[in-house]
Amino acid sequence: MTQAPASIVTKIDSLPQMEAMSTPPAEKTPQGLNLEVHISAETVSGGLKRGTVKPNIPTFGAFELFSDEGTMIGGTDSAPAPLSYLAAGVAFCFLTHLKGYAESQNLAIDSIKVEQKMKFQSRIPGVTAEMGNQMEGHSNGLETHVLITSNEAPAALQKMIDVAHKACMAAQTVVTPVPATTTLYINGQESS
Repeated sequence: MTQAPASIVTKIDSLPQMEAMSTPPAEKTPQGLNLEVHISAETVSGGLKRGTVKPNIPTFGAFELFSDEGTMIGGTDSAPAPLSYLAAGVAFCFLTHLKGYAESQNLAIDSIKVEQKMKFQSRIPGVTAEMGNQMEGHSNGLETHVLITSNEAPAALQKMIDVAHKACMAAQTVVTPVPATTTLYINGQESS
């Protein structure tokens, strides 16, 4: 049985050297800041995974974090599942932009809370689907509810939500098709 990590998230001094990928600093352009989030993740045992992550922005720290799966698919449920981190990242990013917009417009807001539901379909033959099915995963949508305590005009609050939704890179990654590449390395060598 896999032992739970002592701490699920720990701040570390720096991101360890990547083996196959470069980690350039963020680049400021006239269109905005081109930034990247670098992560190195590896399996520990069972469903437990360990990762180190850091945005390439100088004032952002590096963290070691753990992720696990539920017992249904071979994990021990000792840390959040990967999809839990994805959902939390979208909600936290959206909150960052809501707060930033509210402050920039001097909106009088007592509290903002986001309740969010990310919907998925998992097909793992013999686990979440009948044997013989193709292993696949699908996103079936993102549902967000913003709960605000404020005396501001509803139109001003709706504008804040619209602007924050467009500014939230995590939400845009989920709701807009983006280019993706995967490169295979076998025994330290790129496979052609």
